[in-house]
Amino acid sequence: MKHNRWFQIFALVVLASMILVACAPQATPTTPPTAEPTVAAPPTEVPPTEVPPTEVPATEAPTAEPTKNTVIIGVTDKLASLDPADAYAIMDWESIKNISEGLLRWKPGTLDLEPALATDMGTISEDGLTYTFTLKDGIKFADGTPLDATMYAAQLNRLLTIGPGATCPNGVAGALVTPYVQSITAPDAKTIVFTLKNKIGYFVQLLATAPYVVSDPKTFPADTCVLFPEAPIYGVGPWYISQFTKDEQIVFEPNPYYTGDLKPQVDQIIRRDYADAQTMALAVQNGEIDVAWRQFSPDQINPLKAIEGLNVATVPGGSIRFLILNHTMAPTDDPNVVKAIASAIDRNEIADTVYGGNVEPLYSMIPSGFLGADDVFDTMYAAPNLDAAKQFLAASGYTETNPLKLEMWYPPEHYGPSTAAWMELIKKQLEATGAIQVTLQAQEWSTYVTALTGGQAYAAGVLGWFFDYPDSSNYLDPFVYNGGEGTNVSPAAEGTDYGNPINDKAKQLVDLLAQADSETDQGKRADLYKQAADIYADLVASVPIFFNAEHIIYRTNITGTSTFAYPETLNVGPNIEFYYSLINKTP
Repeated sequence: MKHNRWFQIFALVVLASMILVACAPQATPTTPPTAEPTVAAPPTEVPPTEVPPTEVPATEAPTAEPTKNTVIIGVTDKLASLDPADAYAIMDWESIKNISEGLLRWKPGTLDLEPALATDMGTISEDGLTYTFTLKDGIKFADGTPLDATMYAAQLNRLLTIGPGATCPNGVAGALVTPYVQSITAPDAKTIVFTLKNKIGYFVQLLATAPYVVSDPKTFPADTCVLFPEAPIYGVGPWYISQFTKDEQIVFEPNPYYTGDLKPQVDQIIRRDYADAQTMALAVQNGEIDVAWRQFSPDQINPLKAIEGLNVATVPGGSIRFLILNHTMAPTDDPNVVKAIASAIDRNEIADTVYGGNVEPLYSMIPSGFLGADDVFDTMYAAPNLDAAKQFLAASGYTETNPLKLEMWYPPEHYGPSTAAWMELIKKQLEATGAIQVTLQAQEWSTYVTALTGGQAYAAGVLGWFFDYPDSSNYLDPFVYNGGEGTNVSPAAEGTDYGNPINDKAKQLVDLLAQADSETDQGKRADLYKQAADIYADLVASVPIFFNAEHIIYRTNITGTSTFAYPETLNVGPNIEFYYSLINKTP
């Protein structure tokens, strides 16, 4: 009798499994952690109250798992690492910050910082070297493991210990942590203390970046970086990763222990990789995916706007394009030459002719909305001003009979096929002065970027930039200090953190930026960056050309959250942070 009863149970389980398998969605998550884990009953005997019926009644048959409300996001960015002590790519950070949080975060859709895991914005010591934070109560990983300050500090210390080492090849610790942080300690279970090497005015912005989120010690050990761990991957944020297939897709499921205010609106997010933007665009048109995110070239946008059933939204953030001019190589070591270039370029013609108005002319290295942003190149050069350009050239002896000969380099593929078109347009604009002859030179990206930023090979070339953290320092410091990515206004030198400025103006620029870096009063910082931007433009350290806004394309049954900024871009704001928990989908 007991044997027959077990056979009936087995038959019922097989039948239920067949039904569940037949009805399962395409991407089925691993069994999610539950808010109240239960202990499974030992299989020694079947309790009388759980005796199954001898036949499966139609009305009591197991039903298929309800269809999940799933949003599928297509991307073309490649994942380089999921370890916060190593990850330094946009999609790395997007993944990490959706499954975990740090002490501070940017309020969705804005550049305003607010507490996340911390109870408040923390306290700063009078000397500006010590930042102290208190953890909120009840923070847990998605498997139910509680977080305390001791664990958090230990995980962050991976940045100081293994972060600069060989197992963490992407180098985020060396860029955003070790230059600034002396130590990270937890004096008790609720308190985390950062001690800095120097006073840093933008340290709170750094604290909101992905390297400073908490990671799971069971997945990310103290002695090595784990770039691509196996799922499930838990954090303390709104989601956890239930499935992960590198270069194919990631499945995000809600964290049942999440206590924050960014709770998921749908049951599941699937982020699917695409080889190129064109294939991804077709997928969102056909409804294979719900959202297509990033890396659309400006000339792909207009056709998508005409398709019924799609929303094409312009995100108020993106990358910039500019010319690097080498100030220690002829002919761009001549101040008149660089001012002539700045005077002759017509940015509006580039935006309209090459990109159909889908990029924005840029007149400052600091984009609109950041501290000290001002259209200083427009004020100073009013380009295109060919008369002014001719005067600068004539002052250095360049005329129609003795033209300046200038080589300009660019990577033909890295920034999209339109790059060649706008470089041809710049050549035409410069040659319209009658006193410049331009030779365009194309070079494959890996060779190109090393040669340009090394400051020893090219006098002029194209570069793009996307910030590491949304602060004005990240738009000026890299192009001034220690060679400045090829500008050489302050070439690297032994015994200094900033390089050796080439002249008095360059020294004044370096001093202003260094002062702004350590100033914690944001009003004073804004004034310092405005002064620095003026000198930067006078030197023509580089020439800003255009701002390339990101676009997000989504089906009309997808919405953002109206309680946060930019619901029309699914709450993606100037910092390009995409909070998956704010997406909703109407079935």
